Amino acid sequence: MEQKDTKDKDVLDIEKILDELPKLLVTQAYKKLKSGEDLTASEMKVCLDVCKAYSADALNKKPDNILDSVPFDTNG
Repeated sequence: MEQKDTKDKDVLDIEKILDELPKLLVTQAYKKLKSGEDLTASEMKVCLDVCKAYSADALNKKPDNILDSVPFDTNG
């Protein structure tokens, strides 16, 4: 029985880690971007990619193209 308890505990720990990890990654990326330190292009890309990957859908949404709602025919 002890093994099962250990496995259950491991599963709970992993679930907790998976829940907390994105928050930690975004927090660290944000701190690095706001630190005022000079960043290499690679560091900046990683920070921005982390923020984009774990941010709200509204931030990841592609901006609307104003030409999509033009009220006249543009094919002719």
